[in-house]
Amino acid sequence: MQFKQRIQAIWSQFFPPPPRENGDTLSNVPLPHGGPVTTKAAIDAYLEMLFADIATYAPAPVPSLIVTGTMRCGKTLVARRLARRNGMYHIPSDRLRHATYITSDEATKLRVIKYIYKRLLLAHPTGLVLDGTVFLDHGVTLPQWAVRRGMVCVAIGYSHDTPARKARHMIAFRKTHDCWTSGRKSDAELRRMARMIIGRSKDIKAQCAANGWPYFDLDSGQFHAENRRIVRRIERQLHAARSAP
Repeated sequence: MQFKQRIQAIWSQFFPPPPRENGDTLSNVPLPHGGPVTTKAAIDAYLEMLFADIATYAPAPVPSLIVTGTMRCGKTLVARRLARRNGMYHIPSDRLRHATYITSDEATKLRVIKYIYKRLLLAHPTGLVLDGTVFLDHGVTLPQWAVRRGMVCVAIGYSHDTPARKARHMIAFRKTHDCWTSGRKSDAELRRMARMIIGRSKDIKAQCAANGWPYFDLDSGQFHAENRRIVRRIERQLHAARSAP
């Protein structure tokens, strides 16, 4: 414990969180300097920094929420909106991945994923919004574990869409918006990605049906309007879970 506290003290001294802006719900803890932390003591120190920032934010007593689904479906956008509208604390999985397990082998990665998310949710069964594909990339045991403890898991996808239509929307989107695929992915690669997204969406929809979790299809041709619609529907799930005995 003393060793972990020393690591945390050193980290806080050299990498203090920046001031939180009014209305900012995003995790305020900086990424580790020099790359991801890999030892248990260093991971624990990073998590303690997160816990301290969560305590500073004092999120609302709403059941903690996992927002998962296929890639490129607006999980982070939905999570951010939900956090802002409901006074919750938002932790994107990409931030934890880059902070801890991004360079790990698969066996270590799975072990670290279970460890950090269980620690977070055990400490904060209310008030958090976590988003990412990670929650269904390695089976369904982590969301099952969370839901059994009164938390909520929802998923988003495009199971009703076709690969051709999804590809057209992706190609059209990057012509008018800033997109990470611009200059990195050809149109042919986007078409292959669209086939993967549709296939994965159907798998995730089946997983949600088997476990009784809400699944929301969206129309990629109306991306932002659809995300706002899904936010409202997820809020109903949160309020229902909050009022459940």
